[in-house]
Amino acid sequence: MKKVKKSYFKTADGSPTLYMDQFDEYYHSKHGALQEAMHVYLAMGFEYWQTQHLGSKHCHIFEMGFGTGLNAFLTAKAAKEANIHVCYHTIEAYPLSSAEMNEVNYFSFLDQEDNRLFNLIHNAPWEEENSITTNFKLKKMHCFLEDYKPEGRTDLIYYDAFGARAQPEIWEDDCFPKLTDYMNPGAVFVTYAAIGRVRRTLLRLGLATDLVPGPPGKREMIRGLKPHL
Repeated sequence: MKKVKKSYFKTADGSPTLYMDQFDEYYHSKHGALQEAMHVYLAMGFEYWQTQHLGSKHCHIFEMGFGTGLNAFLTAKAAKEANIHVCYHTIEAYPLSSAEMNEVNYFSFLDQEDNRLFNLIHNAPWEEENSITTNFKLKKMHCFLEDYKPEGRTDLIYYDAFGARAQPEIWEDDCFPKLTDYMNPGAVFVTYAAIGRVRRTLLRLGLATDLVPGPPGKREMIRGLKPHL
């Protein structure tokens, strides 16, 4: 997998993202990287999952697109606050090195404690499970979605791939069955996208799927729920 050039971009809420020249694509919303992640994946994803599984203390999360690690970092913090044990598996076709992250000074918006957690996540070895905190285990896999083999059942999916304009192949109908087939009853699927074709595909795959309010700068996003048996 060839190296892709990336550059720093400060988003509207003051948090950073990266820009990929090859795809003319940003890792996060220009309207606010932190706001987008907090809304799409924490509020509409992890926190919503908790409302559907009151009292549950274990959650297996799969993330499509590790990227800068922002979603993993925020989930690790939320898991500690909620006292939920999270097993977090994520894939990334174009991993960022620690040197790249340091070169663009990505961590400068964090305080010392958060900086330490973010670095633990980024420096964790790939292809193996790592105990990042007492509440958060992480496995990062360097692969394309087509090569990914799910490991166990999933309670929550963060589909945070690059946009369909840049990478249409990872929004095709045949991308989703390998993920939804491994979702537990009551599992949740969230993505920042509001693509009608994707929503219809998830409905065909048996998920109760709605358009819910999106993050700043985006009116709607998709959330799906796998019905209980």
